[in-house]
Amino acid sequence: MVDGNIILSVAKAMELLQVLSQAGRPLSLAELAELTERCGYPKSTVFGLLTTMRAYDIITQTPGGKYALGLRLFEYGRQVERTWDISLVARPYMEHLSQSTGASVMLSICEGGSVITLDQVEARDRLRIVSDAGARLPIYCTSQGKVFLAHMPRAEAEKLLRRQGMTQFTPHTITDVGALLRETDACRESGYAIENGEYKIGLRSISAPVYTAERTVRYTVGVIGMFRSTHSDEFRDAVEQVCTTAAMISAALGYRA
Repeated sequence: MVDGNIILSVAKAMELLQVLSQAGRPLSLAELAELTERCGYPKSTVFGLLTTMRAYDIITQTPGGKYALGLRLFEYGRQVERTWDISLVARPYMEHLSQSTGASVMLSICEGGSVITLDQVEARDRLRIVSDAGARLPIYCTSQGKVFLAHMPRAEAEKLLRRQGMTQFTPHTITDVGALLRETDACRESGYAIENGEYKIGLRSISAPVYTAERTVRYTVGVIGMFRSTHSDEFRDAVEQVCTTAAMISAALGYRA
């Protein structure tokens, strides 16, 4: 049932944009008319909508005369990204992850070669072990950082690590660039990264990449706690749940695999 307040011409334009988005390639007027025929739009209506949206750069036309989504939509999308509070999207998933694993959960971003905590959910009845929002953490000895390194060009990651240096925080901290890059290569293949007491003794963490609609790794979500071992059933179960949570947040941000 159509809401009586909906302006039909705008609704038709939105459906036309949806068709172009789902096609993933430029479409001719004939193709668009055929795809929207089930909605009852005559070819003249489709042409009129395309012409109007083209005037506002919502639609662009290729040299071959086909129609595609315009750059104005990209500009709108970037503005949404700048003003969208990722925490509002991720928070429900983070809270569920904390409840199901019994661990603290962190949402992070990479900036200036450091990992920054954007939001966190502390596990109930546990010691406070998560960094405050806004805290900067090393990129090379945290599971969040390893995810970001894994999704950088390898040369860029190596340059960053050599420029920063790798302080040994614990006996388990990896301080060899080559060894760390081999681990991040494995992280990229497995879809997650772990930290085994490399930043603070006794703490272990798991992080997975969160993809944006543009298919870039902008964020990570992960858990941190006093897991007995990285080989324990508890830890392996947490790995699966972190990866599932990261996939759900990615989907909520518009990512499609």
